[in-house]
Amino acid sequence: MRILFLLLKITVSIYFSTLLPFFSFAQKVNVAQIKAKFPNDEMAYLTRSEQVKVAIVNGQLQIDVLHKDERVFLDERASNWADERIYYSEAFQEIADIQAVSFVPDKAGFKKIVVDDIKTEKPSPGGGIFFDDMFVKKLTFPAAKQGGIGALSYRERLKNPYMLSGFAFGNYMPIINAEFSVTFPAEVKISYKTFGDTKGILFKQTTQNGSTTYSWKAQNLKAYPIENESLSFRHYVPQVFLFVENYTINGQKTEILGDIPKLFAFYKGLVKDLNQQTDPQIKTLVDSLTRGKTDLEKVKAVYYWVQDRVKYIAFEEGLGGFVPRQAADVCRKRYGDCKDMASLITAMLKVANVPAYLAWIGTRDIPFRYAENPSMAVDNHMIAAIKRNGQWQFLDATDDRIDFGLPTSHIQGKEALVMTAENDYEIVQVPVVAAHQNTKRDSVVLRYDNRTLQGQGNCRFEGLYKTYMKSVLQYRSEPQQNEYYKAYFSRGSNKSALEKIARTPLDERDAPLQFNYAFRVPDYVQQVGNELFINPHLTRTWAERRIEDPRRNDWKYNYQQIEENITVLPVPAGYDVTNLPPNVAFSNPEFGFQISYEQKNSQIVVRNKLLLNTLLVKTGSFGEWNKMVAALNEAYSEVISLKKR
Repeated sequence: MRILFLLLKITVSIYFSTLLPFFSFAQKVNVAQIKAKFPNDEMAYLTRSEQVKVAIVNGQLQIDVLHKDERVFLDERASNWADERIYYSEAFQEIADIQAVSFVPDKAGFKKIVVDDIKTEKPSPGGGIFFDDMFVKKLTFPAAKQGGIGALSYRERLKNPYMLSGFAFGNYMPIINAEFSVTFPAEVKISYKTFGDTKGILFKQTTQNGSTTYSWKAQNLKAYPIENESLSFRHYVPQVFLFVENYTINGQKTEILGDIPKLFAFYKGLVKDLNQQTDPQIKTLVDSLTRGKTDLEKVKAVYYWVQDRVKYIAFEEGLGGFVPRQAADVCRKRYGDCKDMASLITAMLKVANVPAYLAWIGTRDIPFRYAENPSMAVDNHMIAAIKRNGQWQFLDATDDRIDFGLPTSHIQGKEALVMTAENDYEIVQVPVVAAHQNTKRDSVVLRYDNRTLQGQGNCRFEGLYKTYMKSVLQYRSEPQQNEYYKAYFSRGSNKSALEKIARTPLDERDAPLQFNYAFRVPDYVQQVGNELFINPHLTRTWAERRIEDPRRNDWKYNYQQIEENITVLPVPAGYDVTNLPPNVAFSNPEFGFQISYEQKNSQIVVRNKLLLNTLLVKTGSFGEWNKMVAALNEAYSEVISLKKR
């Protein structure tokens, strides 16, 4: 489905007709005060604002968005922030009246340099993008230096009222003044919804000459931190979303958005002509894949065929970025994006007499539910859905590594809008795959040879853990895979050597991904007199996962999981076990571990079971998480001692 850049904009600015206000404002900027307020930031926005003007012009609805952006460079890294990019689609937007200027500090105050080199280009292709209709206007604020200011304004005309989105009161850099407003006449009904903590945002409603204006203002917004393994900042910053509910021209009312039925009406209009006729090529293909099979076997055969035979390539061309292509075209060309794959799967299953449905859905980086934000900003993806034994199951062929029955990791817990009939839909929540389904089980049998440990291991992955491992290996060459195995199956110390490895096929479905391996670790067993000391924790999962104090974002994981490491150590002949460490555990509803030691006749069995029972470790749980990591590291330092008789 089309990447909803147009709907999820976080740019916030306002139109200006002259550069003089910038110059007079620049004279009053106290860079030292701003730097003192935001000491760790390289740049701050003096102003980021967006002013929306909705009007009826010549019998047509017209929406203009007027932008303004003023930034001050706070240190010598000014050049890092001197580039500006305006992305747009000619199908949905028109960009005009661009004005930009640099104010460069000098002895007299500021030297003004007008930006006159503005290029219009096609963006560099992203991963997987085959064709899009996006353009980018590029400019650079010249002579950017510490204490300087870059000012930009432009007008954006939206060609489709469904594309009107919202405003985020936050950015990855601090904002001193943030402003958002919308002005509209009585013939247009505009509603809005706010998200996040808006108590620091001032709202005002005014009416003048028959037009209504809603405005929001905030000051001194801190930068949202950029940290790995985080949700998008849309989960945290205050936001305002606008909806054109309807407008009336010459007595005729046109409904747009405002609730789920209106959104569904728009979506169903996009697919009303989809796959109306059964294609002979698809019928022949489906018959060959499904003949003599049960319904479940039919679904798997179709799903896996699309995964294997249709290459994921994204398209973003006007409404073509939202409208699925005909299944026959996708089947013939053997490529398509998410909505094209959904089109093909549902058409093929229809031929196989298995009901299947198109479904719109958002990925985990989008925080909204359909009921609270019934707009195109709530979803950015399309999949197929079926109902088996009263339960919905979701078919996302864009991930060709995943087994049937599992949702892809990036849609877990999200709502899907499933088109169950031509005029009906159902909002369905995608389940979060339980930890016990996403497992890694690593079993190792050790052998002691002088001071060297030798081991035979079997490591098996299931569920989304398996999907992750397949994604790591899938596009590596055989030599690259072998290098990865050497690192991944290293055990005990940096002297560990992988001596042998065998793997089940990556393309094997509905079965664990397994590795059988052999290794040796020289100089690992410590011998003092007639005693041996062995640390049995050759794998130390989460040992280095302490969350450092400066972290401000919740910690995102792609899937819940259970990892179990089982180590079997034979007691050498002529030795007795003199120390077996105590069992230890850490219990929390969201994460924990259990380590146990057991001697069975001539063997010692060590089990370490780690549980992650959440997709998001929140900041309030960081202290408990770090306690767990500390307890783990203490447990990992324990040794088994054996004494010669």
